[in-house]
Order: sequence, then C-alpha cells, then structure tokens
Amino acid sequence: MAASLSPSAEAAVDGRRARRDRGRLAVTKAAIDLVLEGHIPPTAELIAERAGVSVASIFRYFDTLDELRNETTRLYFERYAHLFDVPHIGQGAIAARIETFVSSRVSLYETTEPMARLLRWRAPQVPEMEAMLHRVRATRSDQVRIHFADELDLLTPAAAEDAVAVVSALTSFEAWDQIRTDHARSPLQIRRAWANALARLLRPPD
Repeated sequence: MAASLSPSAEAAVDGRRARRDRGRLAVTKAAIDLVLEGHIPPTAELIAERAGVSVASIFRYFDTLDELRNETTRLYFERYAHLFDVPHIGQGAIAARIETFVSSRVSLYETTEPMARLLRWRAPQVPEMEAMLHRVRATRSDQVRIHFADELDLLTPAAAEDAVAVVSALTSFEAWDQIRTDHARSPLQIRRAWANALARLLRPPD
C-alpha cells in the first residue's frame, strides 16, 4: 500500500494545484478578453502578457493550444450563459414577445460577436465544436417554439416548423454577421428590421 503524504507534503501538493488552477483560469480569461477585443485568434505571447505569466507557463497549465481553446470555449459559454436565454420566455402579447426576443439576440451578438465568429471559423476542424454549435442552434429553435407557441399553434405542423426554421435562421449569428458586414447595418437597424420581419412572419393566417 502506498504511503500517505505527511500533512506538510499534502499542503504543498494542494498549494501547487491551487496555483495551477489559478493560472489556468487567468490564461483562459485572458484569451476570452483578447478575442472579444478583436484578436482572432490571440497568440500565445499576447495571452501570456495579458494573463501576467510566461509563455512557458501556458504550456505547463495546458498540454496543447487546442486544450486551451477548448477550455476557453467552455468558460466563454459559462460567462455569457445568461445572454443565451430569452427573458420571460413565452410571456406577454406578441409585440412584447417580439421585442424581448429581438433584444435578447442583439444583446448576445453585440457582446460576443468576435468569439462567435472565432468558434464558427474553428468548428469545421474541431468535431466537438461543430457538435456544440448544432446543440446551440437546436436550443435556439426550441426557444422560438416556446416563445411564439401561441402563433405557431395556429399553423399546420409543417407550416409551424417552416416558421421555426425561418425565424431561427433570420435571427442567427450567421445572419447578424452578414447583415453587419455585407450590408453595413447598425445594431439598431438590425433590431428594427428583425422586429418588422418577425411581425410579418408571425401574423395570424387569414
């Protein structure tokens, strides 16, 4: 049976583990902040400088840059989890629900646009990330079904799923990115355009 560590040795091991955990957290926070500032992707040198550690320390905390990127992605979703929700989901009159829905999407994309762009750039090379994006999109579609259930219930099942698909695609990050870059529309203009489009899409059938 292996000998147990003395109290002083256990304290030293716990201290090293705590320092490593603090170092990993500082590095991942630095990586997220740099991406949100537009450094896509941030270099190890930039991350080290922002975190206040050496480049060598990064590779003591993480075996590879991919491990660092994966941990950065996990922390990103944890940090901004509240922005992925639709407040008061499914509550209120249609005009209020459209405003709440559009506002929540715009707030999310305005805050996390650079990171969202980086994740989509990396996804084709990282199967786990591709799968995660599909899960996020599925969750967004479920939000549409819940938030606009009153309007969707008036449609046939096929027409309702068509509407869910169109609303989800219209208010996706991909649509936001294209409207922002190719059409040079401001967040306020996108908010207005989306609200008007959803009002027409979700209008009760004649």
